[in-house]
Amino acid sequence: MNKQYINIGIAGLSIHDSDQLKHQLYAIFPHHFNLQWKNAADINLDCLFIHERFFETEGIQRILTRRALPWLKISKDKLQSGRVRNNTLYLPIDDTQDLNKWVDENLVNHSEQELFEQIEEQELDNLENANFIKFDEDFFKNMFLEGQQEKLHLFDDQGTLAVIDVTQNIAWLNKNRSITYTNESFLYESASINHLTIVSRKDPVILQDWLWNLFWGTKYFSQTIPEDGHFRILSWPKPHSHLEHKQIFQLSACFIQGAKMSKIAEQCNIPLDVIRQFIAANTATQNIKKINIWDTHYNPPELITSVQEKNFVQSFFSKIRRKFGF
Repeated sequence: MNKQYINIGIAGLSIHDSDQLKHQLYAIFPHHFNLQWKNAADINLDCLFIHERFFETEGIQRILTRRALPWLKISKDKLQSGRVRNNTLYLPIDDTQDLNKWVDENLVNHSEQELFEQIEEQELDNLENANFIKFDEDFFKNMFLEGQQEKLHLFDDQGTLAVIDVTQNIAWLNKNRSITYTNESFLYESASINHLTIVSRKDPVILQDWLWNLFWGTKYFSQTIPEDGHFRILSWPKPHSHLEHKQIFQLSACFIQGAKMSKIAEQCNIPLDVIRQFIAANTATQNIKKINIWDTHYNPPELITSVQEKNFVQSFFSKIRRKFGF
């Protein structure tokens, strides 16, 4: 079945009945389907509506025998108006509930599943044919620049992740994927109408927040970050995982002021791999910039040791005794 078109054949109906049926079908099909009216003998036919008088004819039976396509006989019975019984649709259609159900089961759901499989196959082909991708600052910078011109389709070797709109800072997610990470096969491309049928457009999420959490959960990308460097984040990220809030906020508090990775690892006792993961997530969302060694950096408050405290107290009391002659 074509990705965007449904080829429908109508045989044996009067012009009036044919127009009524077409009108009802236009109202039933989702808007991203384009209905094409074909001759019953068309080789690209996706479904067929046949007047009951012509159903047993040799030509119609040959078509139905040769191809396994959904079909309905058309009959007239005001008492059963709009009903679908034993593969027969009864005119006039005053109630479209039965026809709507039949279209969903035999055409819409089947077509969208086939469409999904075709898109998945195309995505895999793209991944197999893609050259080695260097996941660096420029890769994500270009993603945001391209996203300002058009919607982008984000995907990996497991299929669609989301369709994003950079200018509106929103993402429409593929609800069939519950995972919150991706891998080295991550890619983006211009989004098509077909891609929009895979994602849920009813519940958009904030692009920056979703993308940050996606790459925070993607351990692979931390390997693309140098083992040391000076960075400053532009805004505080919003982590989804409550278990990691404290550590992420601690890193955010340091890098919002500008910090050196190795120094924060030492001072805050945080593994360098975790810090690289944090830098990677902010790089993917364009929420970070490199700074120079002489720029302002985070410095923890100096801790006074117990020995220093003792010497300070002793010195203080010595000066008091000398001053007052004790």
